[in-house]
Formats: sequence, structure tokens, C-alpha cells
Amino acid sequence: MTIEYAIELPFWILLLICIVMDCWKRIIPDAITLPGTLYFIIVHAITGTLAWWQPLVGALGLGAIALLLAIISRGKLGGGDIKLFAMVGAYLGWSAGIWALLFTFPIAALIACPVLLMKKIAPPTIKLPEELPLAPFIATSTILLIALLQKVAETHV
Repeated sequence: MTIEYAIELPFWILLLICIVMDCWKRIIPDAITLPGTLYFIIVHAITGTLAWWQPLVGALGLGAIALLLAIISRGKLGGGDIKLFAMVGAYLGWSAGIWALLFTFPIAALIACPVLLMKKIAPPTIKLPEELPLAPFIATSTILLIALLQKVAETHV
């Protein structure tokens, strides 16, 4: 097993669990995100795959920005989402992680806006969700960012 698999495989497994739990139970367990965040900080520090400060600042920075957004939105962004952003920051590092955070909300809006519009025009017998889980959008933005970074790396090497 290569070093990349020691970082990538656990991330994708943890991210998938977060997506399923958020969609199914509307909760992102601390038992997944907190150990995951610590794991990625430690693994990056040991392997040197990122500068030692990147995962640490990524986790703290993305977590802090998500916390600020949760406060501003009066709790529309939940604690699990905050900790998932911290885990993504620990995995990607600050430089890439901030982009994943920034991409999340426009991607979510692509789905949320039509749902809200449908909610306005749909008859009351049709039940549409009041809120959408954010984990799938966090994952989508992270996946798209990683694909974009790989494409850029391929074309500039």
C-alpha cells in the first residue's frame, strides 16, 4: 500500500459515511469527523505529503469559517457540517480546502434553488424537503476540486 492510499482511501470511506448519515439521519457523527481530522493532520505530518502547517491550518481555518457561517445563518449550517469542513481542510490542506468550501455553496444552490421554486409552485399535497443535507454538496465540491487539481497537474507537468 502506498502513502497516497493511506491518505485517500480513509478519506473517501469517511466522506461516504458522512454523506449517507447526513442524508439518512440528518447527522454527521463526531465519531467520524473528529478522528478523521486528527488522522489527516498526523498522516500528512508524518508523510510530508503536505507542508506540516497546511492540514492544521486547513482544519482550523475551514472549521472557523464554517462556524462563522453557522452563526451568521442562525444554525442553518450544523455542527456536523462544521466538523466535516474541518476534516476536508485537514485532508486537502488550507490552500485547496478553502476552494472546496467556496465551491460548496454555489453547487448547493444549483439544487436548492429549483427545490425552493418547486416548493412555491407545487400543490400542498406534494411534500418537498424544508432543508437539504449539506454533506453531499461538500463531497461534490471536494471531488470536483480534486479532479480539477489533477487535470491542472497533468497539463502542467
